[in-house]
Amino acid sequence: MDRIFGIDLGTTNSVIAYTDPTAATEVIAGQDGNRIVPSVVYFGKDGSQLVGMSARQRAIIEPERVAMLFKRGMGEKSFLDNEAPFVVDGKTWSPEELSASVLKKLALMAQERFGEPVRKVVITVPAYFGDNERAATKSAGEIAGLEVVHIVNEPTAAAIAHGLDNASAGRILVFDLGGGTFDVTVMEVASDGSMKVLATGGDRRLGGMDFDNLILAKMIATARQGGLDVETEPWARQDAYGKAEALKKELSTLETASTSLTGSGRPLPFELTRAQFEKLIRDKVTATEDTTLYTLELAGLQPSDIGTVLMVGGSSRIPAFQKMLERVCGRPPLFSRNLDEDVARGAAMLAAKEGQDLDPRTALARMPKPVDVCSHGLGITALNDEMELRNFIMINAQTPVPVDDVADTFNTVDEGQNEVEIKLNEGDEEDLEFVKQLGKSTGSFGRGVPKGYPIKVTMSYDRAGMIEVNAYDGQTGTHMCKLKVPRPGNLSKAQVANAAALYRNTKVS
Repeated sequence: MDRIFGIDLGTTNSVIAYTDPTAATEVIAGQDGNRIVPSVVYFGKDGSQLVGMSARQRAIIEPERVAMLFKRGMGEKSFLDNEAPFVVDGKTWSPEELSASVLKKLALMAQERFGEPVRKVVITVPAYFGDNERAATKSAGEIAGLEVVHIVNEPTAAAIAHGLDNASAGRILVFDLGGGTFDVTVMEVASDGSMKVLATGGDRRLGGMDFDNLILAKMIATARQGGLDVETEPWARQDAYGKAEALKKELSTLETASTSLTGSGRPLPFELTRAQFEKLIRDKVTATEDTTLYTLELAGLQPSDIGTVLMVGGSSRIPAFQKMLERVCGRPPLFSRNLDEDVARGAAMLAAKEGQDLDPRTALARMPKPVDVCSHGLGITALNDEMELRNFIMINAQTPVPVDDVADTFNTVDEGQNEVEIKLNEGDEEDLEFVKQLGKSTGSFGRGVPKGYPIKVTMSYDRAGMIEVNAYDGQTGTHMCKLKVPRPGNLSKAQVANAAALYRNTKVS
């Protein structure tokens, strides 16, 4: 059987791992010995691509040819803050294509390790990713020439890695703060290792890069006072950004950190204390606290009901978040064994279960597959009693998946109506302005029916994230139309196929 690898496709760093039939898990290193690959792509003028640390180093010299933090734009047209397209040498690169470069690099590392091409993978995503972002992640895998067997939530993967290593049971709160996204997940772990997600929440645009930008803004202001310009010169700004990230990491263990800013041809000392840093990120800490409390409320739990608080993601090393969680939950949080690698390890463990090639005597083989939940509500557009178009939610957020054929009945609004249009929405609000339309389909009664005639609508959501909606004549039971959302993401099938053809001939190193 083909090996199935687990991949943590991160905003700032990515990792690939493999679990063998004995349930031993290996995090795979590249030729340079590094197991953690920065999610950064540099475009060479000869059409080749560099991925990882070498690409990150080029960002100081040629920032216009370097892409980073593109996971934040997954499923969208652009990942840049100004929503402009990312263009190199006349070609616009989508977040999916850039992510494919990282995936191809990881696959090559595994190929070098095992001597055979990587074909199948399990990829992790933030728990709060919606359908479009998950579809885009799958497209990225296809562009890289990979079959994405399953997409799993990052906190669930981390809990699997932590739980099997520590035989944890009870209610667990996973606080996952990475470089670009934030998730908090509440789950219940049984003594047999089975996991059930109770609730999940988060912010796909909150993470370590936001803290870096806050430090960078202070650097720019300090430099300006000292007569230096580090904002308008791209190389100076990129250099300062790298130093801001380094200061953030140092302040996790030190009370004071310092560096020098370079611009206008001379250096300027810069110092930051942990107290100053914590003041800069105070609003971000409060935002994560609010999300944590709200997610616990969704799970129907109090902070005191949590037995284990598990910290995941590199940015969770920041002491301010640890102190907040200890205050809220009344217990010191635990850290996953390796903050930067455990998500990939958990993905690899799930990949081994997907492959069905595990030694049945292992704890992993005996562990039931985790039960996840819908991160967002799913509904249908219809008129309410006030004749206003609203989103009528059929599958609520936090509903365990898979969901089989939930049903609701709607009614025609016109006399003699012979058609019905079904519109599927993703979101937790009734107001259509705050939800995303995923697709639509039209069906016919085959005749005119009176006003108020019943239309039965069913909806299902399978473990792979495939949504299917069916409409039936409410009196005869005749099937009228089917709406199947194939998770198209940002790119069409043709665009994915064209990008995949391009990547087959692209040198990635």
